[in-house]
Amino acid sequence: MGYQIGIIMSDVFISYAREDYPIVRLLAEYLHGENLSVFWDREIPVGDTWESFIEKELLRASCVVVLWSTASVASGWVRSEAAVGAERGVLAPALISTVSLP
Repeated sequence: MGYQIGIIMSDVFISYAREDYPIVRLLAEYLHGENLSVFWDREIPVGDTWESFIEKELLRASCVVVLWSTASVASGWVRSEAAVGAERGVLAPALISTVSLP
């Protein structure tokens, strides 16, 4: 269940590793219930590349929540998204397992 496929700016961009999908889904449902628009789905519209679509959403979001787990710490994509959120000053890191942050 996706909540937004990125036509307008999202309140929250959730960065995560696929292995953490069940937790991400719960968080997205909660935030959506709080009337926040959430981008977390990997679907892309026709005519757009995955990388450019994710980048646009990442740069548009008001907040970038990064869910840190064993899988996400090992993900270059999650690390990159976290760096963009930090650079923009909108990063909200969240530990969902006991890991050392990159």
